[in-house]
Amino acid sequence: MAGTISFGGVGSGIDTEGIVSGLVSASSGSLNALKTRANVTKAAVSTLSDVSSLLANLKKSVEGLASPQEVKSFKATSSHASVVASANGLASTGNYSIEVESLAKEQRTYSNSFASGTTALGQAGSFSLKVGSADPVNITVAAGDTLDNIVSKINSAGVRASASLFHDGTSYRLQLRGLDTGAANALTVTEGAGVSLGLSTPANTFQQAADARIKVDGFTVTRPTNQIQGAIAGVTLALTDTTTAPVKLSIDSDPAALKTKMQGVVDAYNAVLKKVRTVSGHGSLKAENPALAGDSMLRGLTNRLSETVLKKISGGGTYETLGQLGLSVTRDGTLNLDSTKLDKALTADPTSVTNVLAGAGNGAGAMDGLRDLITSFTTTGTGLLATRTDALQGKAKLLQERAEREQDRLNRYADMLRKQFTNMDSTVAGYNAQFNYVSKLFG
Repeated sequence: MAGTISFGGVGSGIDTEGIVSGLVSASSGSLNALKTRANVTKAAVSTLSDVSSLLANLKKSVEGLASPQEVKSFKATSSHASVVASANGLASTGNYSIEVESLAKEQRTYSNSFASGTTALGQAGSFSLKVGSADPVNITVAAGDTLDNIVSKINSAGVRASASLFHDGTSYRLQLRGLDTGAANALTVTEGAGVSLGLSTPANTFQQAADARIKVDGFTVTRPTNQIQGAIAGVTLALTDTTTAPVKLSIDSDPAALKTKMQGVVDAYNAVLKKVRTVSGHGSLKAENPALAGDSMLRGLTNRLSETVLKKISGGGTYETLGQLGLSVTRDGTLNLDSTKLDKALTADPTSVTNVLAGAGNGAGAMDGLRDLITSFTTTGTGLLATRTDALQGKAKLLQERAEREQDRLNRYADMLRKQFTNMDSTVAGYNAQFNYVSKLFG
C-alpha cells in the first residue's frame, strides 16, 4: 500500500512483503480491467470531440455554398494597381471605366514649434477638441504641462483622434491626427485663454479631412473611405492612388472559385468519414477504440450524410441531384468531384446548378440539408454528439469510481495480510527464541 514501510519476515526470515504483493497482484485483475475500461471510455470522449471538430470544418465548407450569392462566383480584374477590385455573388458580368480623382484622407494638424517636448510650457487654461459633428471634449492644460503631457491628455480623452510628438531635428511639435477619413470627420480645435499651441491656426493644418472621389463611367461617386462599396453591385473597389488615365475594370464569372469551394466540401466530408470508420470500424477494419466499435450514433451519422448527398432537390431546371453536377458518392462511400461534369452543367444551366446547391427562391438546397444535418449532431448540449459524449463521460466516471472502490478493497486486503504475517512472524520469533534457549541449556 502506498506510504507503508514494512519489514516483514524479521523473525521468520520469510519475505512476507513479497508474498503480500504477489497475493494482491493476483487479486488485481478486476481493478486492472476497470482502469482499462475507464481509460478507453475517456479516449472515446476525446475521439468524439475530434469528430465534432471535423464536422465543424465540414459545416463551414457547406455554408460557403448554402446561399445563391455564395454559389455564384465572379472575379474582378483591374488594369491598374491604383484600383484593387473584388467581387462577390451579388455581382454581374460587365466592364467599367474607373477614374480616381482623390483619395479619402484624415486630418493632420501640427502645433507651433517648441524647443523641447519635456519642458513645462507655462500655459494654463484649456482647449476643446471636436471630431465631426460629435460633442466637443474639453482638455485642461496646467502651467507645468509639457508637450508630452498634452499628448497623453489628448490620447486619453476618448475621441476619434490621436496625438504624437514630432521632432524635425531642431524643434518639437504636437501632431494631431484624426482616426477616420472623410470630410465628415474633420477636427476642430478651439483654444481658450491661456493656451496658445497653434492647433487652431488654419495654416498649421497640413492635410484636411476629405472624401474619396471617383468617376465610374463618367458618373461621380464619393465615399468617406477608400473602400468603395455599393457603387457597382457586389463589387468593392479599394483605392490606393489617384489615376492619370481611366482604369479598365472587368467583372467575369469565375467557375474555378466554385470548384474550389465544392472540393473543400469533398475533402471535409471525406475527413469525417475516414475518422468515423477508423475509430468505430468498417468492414474488415477493426475499431481503433473498443468503446466506439460499431457505434450506432456514428454509423447513423455516416448513413445520414450519404442519404443527404443523394437526395433529390426540387428546384426546377435541368438538374435535381448533386451527382448530376459531378459531386457523387463513390462505391466506398467517399465523395468525389468530377470537374468536367461540373463545367458542362455550368455551361448548360448555371441557374439549375445554383438551385441544386443553394435552393431556388426560399427553398432549401443540398448544402442547406447538409448544414442542418450537421447542426443536429453538433449543437452544444442537445446535439447527438453532445448526448453521446455526456453518456460516455458518465460511464467513465462510474468506472473510475468502481476502480477507486476496488483499490480500497485491495488496500484493506493487503493490510489484513500484513497483520496476519506479522502475527505469524511474532509466533515464529518466539519459537526460535525457545529453541535457542533449549539449545544453550543442553549444550
